[in-house]
Amino acid sequence: MVAEIEKLQKQINDLKAQLVKEKQTNKLLKKRALQAILGSNGAGPGQAEQNACEVDLVRAELSSRAKSVFLENVSHEIRSSMNGIVGMTELVLETDLSAEQRQYLEMVGASVDRLLVVVNEILDFSRIETGELELDPEDFNLKESLDHDLYVLRQSAENKDLQLDCTIAPDVPANVHGDSSRLVQIVTNLADNAIKFTTRGGIFINIDNVGYDTSNNVLLQCTIRDTGCGIAPDKLKLIKHYFKQKATTQLALPLSVGTTGLGLTVSSQLVRLMGGEMYVESSPEGTTFRFTLPFKEVADLGGLEEKTNVTLEGIEEEVAYALRGAKVLLAEDEYINRVLIEAILKQLGVEVTSVTNGRDAVAEACSGAYQLVLMDVQMDDVDGLEATRRIRKHERKQGGHMSIIALTALAMSGDREKCLQVGMDDYLPKPVQRNALISVLARFLTRRALVVDGDPVSQGIFVRTLVEAGWQVTIAETRRAAMYEASLSHFDLIVFDLSAPQLEGAEGARIIRQLEEYSGQRTQIFGIGRELDHGELQGLGFDGYIPRPVTKDSILQQLEVFAPVG
Repeated sequence: MVAEIEKLQKQINDLKAQLVKEKQTNKLLKKRALQAILGSNGAGPGQAEQNACEVDLVRAELSSRAKSVFLENVSHEIRSSMNGIVGMTELVLETDLSAEQRQYLEMVGASVDRLLVVVNEILDFSRIETGELELDPEDFNLKESLDHDLYVLRQSAENKDLQLDCTIAPDVPANVHGDSSRLVQIVTNLADNAIKFTTRGGIFINIDNVGYDTSNNVLLQCTIRDTGCGIAPDKLKLIKHYFKQKATTQLALPLSVGTTGLGLTVSSQLVRLMGGEMYVESSPEGTTFRFTLPFKEVADLGGLEEKTNVTLEGIEEEVAYALRGAKVLLAEDEYINRVLIEAILKQLGVEVTSVTNGRDAVAEACSGAYQLVLMDVQMDDVDGLEATRRIRKHERKQGGHMSIIALTALAMSGDREKCLQVGMDDYLPKPVQRNALISVLARFLTRRALVVDGDPVSQGIFVRTLVEAGWQVTIAETRRAAMYEASLSHFDLIVFDLSAPQLEGAEGARIIRQLEEYSGQRTQIFGIGRELDHGELQGLGFDGYIPRPVTKDSILQQLEVFAPVG
């Protein structure tokens, strides 16, 4: 742990030196820009004023770019080091420890989690300031989105003998359209601050419907009230002033105002970005933060409910069983990160081969011995992006497609898109979380099946048989739900019940076959329930038929058409 801290300190010193170089480059560029803009010395007063404005614009753009690059590098270095600390701490916590050792390691984990929050807040603030932060609106269930994070905060509150309640008014729509992650970030940030500065009573969150705006968006007012000691009048005045300001380099609230400063600043600017304003009231009896945001109501509530149909992806043991024996190539130049990921993969029974640079990654990947590559983006000589380009070029000549997952400590806007553009299949940010890694492996190394069966008994047999065989299984209760799921992702197998007219299995198969003409991917479709001859099966677009009563053996017999994954 001491070695990691020393390494991190060295990286910080290196970054400081890099910042000095960036400033020198910035000064040189500004000088050249000034010369180019001013041109001759004969410009009149009006022209000189215009030139001065243009010079200021160039200076601001150069400064913003230099800071973005600096923050990107800081993020990479800090996250890389944190990845090793977080991962190794988790691994040690799984071993036999004394109560005192476990307590110390849990404190280390809590400190690193807090550091990660600070890093994310810095990056969010930088993105807001430069206009690079973009919202990601989607349909979501308001209560479900808040429940998980508030559950974690509730444990923190109970440790201080505090009450934490969240009340959603009855007239608030269950499902709305907006950026759920940012809303949760704002609410939990304010609630977390309230817990820190409250010693008695509790924290009370209320979400109310306060009407509609001129665009027919529902206005949801979020109120976070605590029973703490309140904020001093001079500090309260300062906070209110900052809430009215746009993001600038001087905006971040100082820590002395009695809050986490940066996190509160980010929250207020996120509210502004989402179309609202944040307000605060405080007295010796407590503090209340309030903001109102517009959300679109989800017009098709049934469609959202179908989207949340039960998806059985197996518990971790079942996923581990399905992954056992899979061959994975790991390209990672950081020693601790490499050891950490190797340890997780080996615990899952995955056969892993590691390389430390992009050239070796290309050579190994093109050998055809692997099913998936975990590719670090930033490596010396040949980086992960260039290595991926070379692998994809080889595949275009030789055929085939191997899944490549980016491993990166970068966290700036557009990084995921850069990875996907060069041919990577997905993106896994550092610090790499065990569950996230397992989820990615399960998605790319296991088969996916969609079951549309109106008989609960045979539906259960399908699910158990497929999961035990290493498949991920999604259940759809209607043809409409099945079409929705099929539009979201590719399934290797779809099972349609032909005996229930309301499920319209034959029509579902016909639509999927039409869609495949555009996607170029073909799904195996099996029918169940109504016996069909070979000609009828082909005419309806089915590849096979499973008679009732459905049994495990009859399902496994049909699954023989699938070659092993990879």
